[in-house]
Amino acid sequence: MEIFELRYFLAVARFENVHRAAEHANLSPASLSKAVSRLESELSVKLFSREGRNIRLTDHGRVLQRRAAALVKLEEDARIEVGGHAGKLQVVIAAPEILLAKFGIPLTERIKQLFPSAVFEYLARSDDDALEAVDRGEAHLAITTSDGAGYSDLTLKAIGESTFQTYVGPKHPLHAKAKAKKTLPIAEVLEFPFASPTNPLLGKVGAKQSLDGWRDDQFPRKIEYRTSSLKTLEEFVLGGRAIAYLPDYFCESLDLVPLRISGCPYSCVQKVRLAAKHPKDVGWINRIF
Repeated sequence: MEIFELRYFLAVARFENVHRAAEHANLSPASLSKAVSRLESELSVKLFSREGRNIRLTDHGRVLQRRAAALVKLEEDARIEVGGHAGKLQVVIAAPEILLAKFGIPLTERIKQLFPSAVFEYLARSDDDALEAVDRGEAHLAITTSDGAGYSDLTLKAIGESTFQTYVGPKHPLHAKAKAKKTLPIAEVLEFPFASPTNPLLGKVGAKQSLDGWRDDQFPRKIEYRTSSLKTLEEFVLGGRAIAYLPDYFCESLDLVPLRISGCPYSCVQKVRLAAKHPKDVGWINRIF
């Protein structure tokens, strides 16, 4: 089997769709299909099974996916080690969208300093899906607020910490009090509507916390706006329509002000981690760990 065939196979395995993989890799569907067929013939196994119009990795396919990802990673590392900065490095980083902007860009700049010819792809994934992408070999690195439990092959390194606060925008009735740093009783804050995510947009939170880290079991809110879009959540708060409980780093560059609240003893604090699979085995990844 050839390295290029493994690359083509990994593209199809990632999307489980030949045409989408071809568009992403800028190749013809025929080239990808031929590469998969050659591998299946050489290995005498089926790597994909058909399910209606879709294809799915077989058990053999999943084994090859992990092996192929490791081989391609080693080939890339050898090329970089021998070719130095002239060697082309394609870096895939998976993370929740909210973490990509804050932590992904500085990470990119750091890698660029070491490898100026590197090119990057960013996968917006939930914490668990980002770790799974690294474990399967679909991504080199994950930025996550998860502790990585259940992933014995992954190494995690702390790169930051975030604290959630209750924010209001400039058009909100409580904005003036927030700007004046007045302390408000929790009962007053709860009179106003909140905006909250419908999925873990903001990363991992505690077992008794809502998806945004708030303790609705102790201090129920009037959540009038629920969204799976980070941008929509941001706009609800900026427009003064709602209050939101958000990580501090996300609000640093926004025109939002945190409320000082009394009578609420709970808080949400997250550790942000960088994850990679066996980083010591891949020279360029080991250098950023």
